[in-house]
Amino acid sequence: MLRHVRTIAAVLSPTISDEPLRNTMRSPVHSMSVAMLVTLGFGVLCGSVVDATAAAPPKNEEAIQKVLAGQCKVAQAAWWGFDPVESTAALQAAIDSGAEKVVVEKMLGPWIVDKIQLAGNQEVFFEPGVIVLAQKDAFRGKADALFTAQAKENVKLTGHGATLRMHRDDYDSPAYTKAEWRHVLNLRGCTNVAVEGLTLAESGGDGIYLGTGPGGTTNRNIVIRDVVCDRNYRQGISVITAENLLIENCVLKNTSGTAPAAGIDFEPNRARERLVNCVMRKCTIENNQGYALHVYAAHLDGTSAPLSIRLEDCVTRGTNARSVNILTGCGPAGPVKGQIELVNCRFEDVGKTGIRIGSKPPAGVHVRLVGCTLADPAEKPLLDAPILFTSRKTDLQDTGGVEFVDCTIRERANRPVMKCDNFNGVRLQDVTGRIVVERDGQRTEHTLDQKLIDEWVPYDPVVEIPIVNIADLRFEPVGLRKRPGERKLPHHRLRGNAIYLVYAAKGETVSLRLKHSPVGRGAGEPLAAVVLSPTGKEVGSVLVPLGEEMPCTFTAAQPGTFRIACEPQRNTVEVTTSSHPICIAGTRGGIQLLATTGDFYFWVPAAARDFGLRLQGQGEAERISATVFDGTGQKRWQQTDIAAMVSFCHRHARAARDNASAPGEIWRLHLDRPNAGILEDGYVELRGVPTVLGFNPNDVLRPMD
Repeated sequence: MLRHVRTIAAVLSPTISDEPLRNTMRSPVHSMSVAMLVTLGFGVLCGSVVDATAAAPPKNEEAIQKVLAGQCKVAQAAWWGFDPVESTAALQAAIDSGAEKVVVEKMLGPWIVDKIQLAGNQEVFFEPGVIVLAQKDAFRGKADALFTAQAKENVKLTGHGATLRMHRDDYDSPAYTKAEWRHVLNLRGCTNVAVEGLTLAESGGDGIYLGTGPGGTTNRNIVIRDVVCDRNYRQGISVITAENLLIENCVLKNTSGTAPAAGIDFEPNRARERLVNCVMRKCTIENNQGYALHVYAAHLDGTSAPLSIRLEDCVTRGTNARSVNILTGCGPAGPVKGQIELVNCRFEDVGKTGIRIGSKPPAGVHVRLVGCTLADPAEKPLLDAPILFTSRKTDLQDTGGVEFVDCTIRERANRPVMKCDNFNGVRLQDVTGRIVVERDGQRTEHTLDQKLIDEWVPYDPVVEIPIVNIADLRFEPVGLRKRPGERKLPHHRLRGNAIYLVYAAKGETVSLRLKHSPVGRGAGEPLAAVVLSPTGKEVGSVLVPLGEEMPCTFTAAQPGTFRIACEPQRNTVEVTTSSHPICIAGTRGGIQLLATTGDFYFWVPAAARDFGLRLQGQGEAERISATVFDGTGQKRWQQTDIAAMVSFCHRHARAARDNASAPGEIWRLHLDRPNAGILEDGYVELRGVPTVLGFNPNDVLRPMD
């Protein structure tokens, strides 16, 4: 046998001599390699062609027992019996053996495995050329990952030249339940982890996921170095919670499938999660369907640990949707503090080179770009500006707190340096630094101060008028109350967060009908409409299937204004009839309408010296027209074909308002179809007066004194 093996070895590697081969035969560490040669040798001697994947070494019980007894600290995974068809049990047993190091050898075929659980205090070393391949037709669970470590310490995965691969296209097929958590490597609440040299590819989720462990524990002291994350379904890397994280010399590319589809996404799910001392250094992020760098910290707030993310000498390029997207927020506990730094980074995303910063209060986390270059190679960039600020309809605070230190914009197009998609018209503040723009051989230096920012990004002064919070207000009808009876309401459709206010006296029974309509081919769950008493107690509810109309009835145990709260989201809700005065309300100032025209009435209290009205369509294609009439019927403002946010501001309405006894007024808002574009989504917001719109003057509700 030795002679035959020697013959095969000589063919495969002429440098192999007798003595090393004898040593190999005696060593359990290398018995697998010889077994492969023996099997291949038999195939040659018998004159047959042997399938490489059939070369399975025998199980080595002697070596296994030494590992289990603690006599051998380094184990070969193949001792547990590599199987070219499926080796889950062998690889899992090797990891569970207690060995300080497990070597996954390069076989004549891939290690085909189902879900693997990693152990603590262990290095798993993948030899160059090793492929660990997810088993076909497995990973049916939505969160089934190839490798998982939960609450483990001192874990090391090393594999320069090795690949951990799943079957991304399978998970995206109808044969699988749609999900975004079938990761290659799933780390949850782990400490002291190093991942080096590996390629993690083709997952049904992320290449690497850093999530919470038991009790919400974070990942600490994590190093990811010389790693390639290629063609994963959701993210190259997702960081949900981490402290002391270093990602170095990595390539994150070709992510596509489901949003955000980013190269890397820092996205905590709860305020208690952490993004502390997270550093990326010398990484390349390219050709991702989504953003190259995505920081979504909207769930962090003033109670969270201060955020700290730093990118050094990183490059984004290719077909990323945008170079950088940073979005925070400001909840009831205030904005998260801390700092995001991008230092000496270069952004070269074809047509999409740009930094987007959204919903970031100036007093919150500080964003700092130092020595960065935005060099869009496209002749005609697809973005309106390389630097974009955005606000959402829920933003009530200004945006800003960004510093540009000696940054350069290098491009061919003549476009604004900075823009703001300003849903709420908030002011851009505390944007400072120095930016150099190079175009067509011309070099222009801009020193950023508030005067220049206000020139580049004008703000709407109506936002200085506060939104009236209706949550704690009590309402009553303006006109004399009619006897309860069916009122057929004008056609209207509400989206998003829909609120109706209905007034009833004690003991009266309120009857109304709710219609839940799809948008386009929209599908959805039944609409849950909840009835809340004047004190906020739930007194009834109804489920309205999509495409149907259902009655909603309740009896008022106390007099006052009841709320019907529902969230049709992308579909719509409409009250078709009501027995009592009913109005539409915006709890945070805004109401989202769909394909709605006609007259709406609102109350302007005598004390409201200044108030404003803001309206918006949905881009250039979806527009709306509007006219505002005062309490005497006089036209005060008109605007047609509204696409972006516009406003009407009425200051110091009349001298009589200085008289506390002066009456209030009922104003009228008339919505109409546009002359250009189509009527679809429209947004209405009132400031300085409650955002409460009635369907006729007699049913308008006003705040009680």
